[in-house]
Formats: sequence, structure tokens, C-alpha cells
Amino acid sequence: MGTSGSIKVVNMGERIEALLRIPLGILYGIITDILGLVVGLVVVLQFFYTLILGRRHEGMACFANKFASLRYHVDRYLYFATNERPIFDIPGWEDTLPCDFNREDAREKYGEIKNSFENGGF
Repeated sequence: MGTSGSIKVVNMGERIEALLRIPLGILYGIITDILGLVVGLVVVLQFFYTLILGRRHEGMACFANKFASLRYHVDRYLYFATNERPIFDIPGWEDTLPCDFNREDAREKYGEIKNSFENGGF
């Protein structure tokens, strides 16, 4: 048989993953919108806390940082940059980018992330 009679094999995994993004996108939207409201309140409280006491509250800053990191992972998934499903797969609430309270640890972690990007690890 020639090439005109051959059957083309299609990778169905990518199609299923693309279709799965629709309900997950709705779920992630609900989760990040609710958390976004809470983080908005935390940011306002953090503003007044910093204004009055002259320093940031570590717990509030880390909470906002965790939300920003989670949002980053969700956006990477929804924009087809990765197939790792946030929260349900590897990245999620605990997989955060560094917060700058302990600057040395944050610098080291940032260096690791930067090296991963440069080496194609992400």
C-alpha cells in the first residue's frame, strides 16, 4: 500500500489534555477569584500595618507570595505553557517562588530557578 492508504496516528493525549483545561479552567478561576479577594484584603491590611509600624508582617507577605506563585502556576497551565496541573499535580500552594524575608535563602532559591530557566528545566 502507498502513502495515500496509510492511517495517520494522532496523539490523543494532547487533545484530551486540551479539553480537560476547560473544566479545570473554570475550577481554577473560582479558586483564584476567591483567594484573590482574600489576598486583596490582606494587601490592604499589609499596607496599613506597614504604614503604622514601618515594617511588613511576614505572615501576610508570605500568604500573598503563595497566592502569586499559585496564580503563576495556574496561568502557565491555562496558557498551554505546561501540562502540569496546579493543585492536582506537582505545582501548587506549597511550590512557591521565594519571599524576601530571609534574603540569603531567597537569593539562593532565585538562583536555582534562574538556572533552571536557562538550562531548560521548566
